Amino acid sequence: MESLPGVGSTFLTNSVILNDILNSSSFALMIYIGLFILSVLTWAIVIKKIWDFRVEWFRSRSFLDLFTRLEGDILSLAHEGIIARNSPSRIFVAAYEELRLWTRLDANSKRLVSEKPIVGPLERTLDRAIDRERHEWEWGCTTLATAATISPLLGLLGTVWGVFHSFHSMGTAGNLSLQTVAPGISEALLTTVVGLMVAIPAYVAHNAILSHVRRIEQDLESFAGQVLNRFERQVHVRRSSESD
Repeated sequence: MESLPGVGSTFLTNSVILNDILNSSSFALMIYIGLFILSVLTWAIVIKKIWDFRVEWFRSRSFLDLFTRLEGDILSLAHEGIIARNSPSRIFVAAYEELRLWTRLDANSKRLVSEKPIVGPLERTLDRAIDRERHEWEWGCTTLATAATISPLLGLLGTVWGVFHSFHSMGTAGNLSLQTVAPGISEALLTTVVGLMVAIPAYVAHNAILSHVRRIEQDLESFAGQVLNRFERQVHVRRSSESD
């Protein structure tokens, strides 16, 4: 019966890998440093995005509950003093600020009145606000895409360099022994592995974040439609004949 490997064997393997990295050529070390920087950037973005998405979920739920409870009443929501701390509230504030440019409060009827239709300007304002939110939430995706694309190429570059170094050492020594070829081949394979270890999480995170952003964008488009409908119903468009 074979015995299970001990903890020391794993530690020894990790020590060998670390020793191979530290004893690599200067060119390979530069590649490892570049991959390390890309890995740090990738995980920093992932951690920040997870935190931002979690905070956004709680804050947006709170605002949407308020919007539903007040039935989207413009004046009631304005009196609440909405703080634009999440995407739906920023969408609402942008639409409300645009509405203020086109309407006024009638002292007699206590209704918002406008001399011109407001649907067109509000639609354009809401579209611009959603675009701003999408660009804001997509922050970091370019870096992740860059890391996912460049990391395997850096690993491949290290592989090519390692193979070249092996053949160069073999030609210089005039010896085809394993001791001559093995160090370069080991360096070549290790850079490939490290490159893939950086690229795979970056690729997965990039797609996951974009998928989440698309869901946020769809929710914002649905909410913008609600805001537009509520504003249209609550604003009375007064014709020129009515103002006389």
